[in-house]
Amino acid sequence: MNDGCKIIVVGATGYIGNVLLNNAKAHCVAVGTSSSATDGLLLLRLETLSDFGNVDIHPGDVVLLTAAISAPDICAREHGHAWAVNVTGTSEFINQVISYGARVMFFSSDTVYGERNSIFNETVEIQPAGEYAKMKSVVEKRFLGNPLFKSIRLSYVFSREDKFTKYLSGCAECGEEAELFHPFYRAIIHREDVVEGALALALRWEEFPQQVVNFGGPQVLSKIDFADCLKRTALPNLRYRVTEPGDDFFKNRPRVIAMSSIVMPKLLGRSSRRVLEAAQLEFVSS
Repeated sequence: MNDGCKIIVVGATGYIGNVLLNNAKAHCVAVGTSSSATDGLLLLRLETLSDFGNVDIHPGDVVLLTAAISAPDICAREHGHAWAVNVTGTSEFINQVISYGARVMFFSSDTVYGERNSIFNETVEIQPAGEYAKMKSVVEKRFLGNPLFKSIRLSYVFSREDKFTKYLSGCAECGEEAELFHPFYRAIIHREDVVEGALALALRWEEFPQQVVNFGGPQVLSKIDFADCLKRTALPNLRYRVTEPGDDFFKNRPRVIAMSSIVMPKLLGRSSRRVLEAAQLEFVSS
């Protein structure tokens, strides 16, 4: 990056955005936005065009756009509001950023690929499954081809702070039996790898001409596999029962997304962490 340029994290109070902003500050000037402008962050609501002027953007800056309404069921149930944020407002904001000569890293989802039982990488065509995936794919299609735009397609992002892991931890602590939906498979990736890879892409933009990068781990695991990893490393008291969710659950989320990446190991200079190693770092080494 050129001297004087900065990283702007949109959605800096979020599960990924918060850690991204804190880590970005070690590399360059970094600022964050939130929808409530707390903790010194800039006010930016993607559905409110008047907020866009609150963010000072210059040529060469990199915007990491993590903010979105990401719950698949909310995107289906409150489609109009979710579309206003995830598509209309997001697209307008990206247009503005690019018009200033700045760069955008758009945080998308592996669900744009749809249900895929065989291992695949960034070269396959997308088949969005669910309204959330469709919203992400619409934004991608509008900007792929522009050299100032890249898309990160996230799989399930693991840390001790993700919702499902907190649920399992709570069940283990209280002696309650957790309920695991099956089948449900994802290329689970450690949050630290997401942050490291995203910052590498932002800081070394020109080294990676690819506009789409899959951010997934080296294993495609079910929720059962994942729970067993946590039981082996951090939650020995975890008990669970396996249930098959109703058809409505899978209307908005694929059963299996066997994603891999050509680019991610190059970004990290290594393979993404396996879940057992990531769990050790999250629970045992902390």
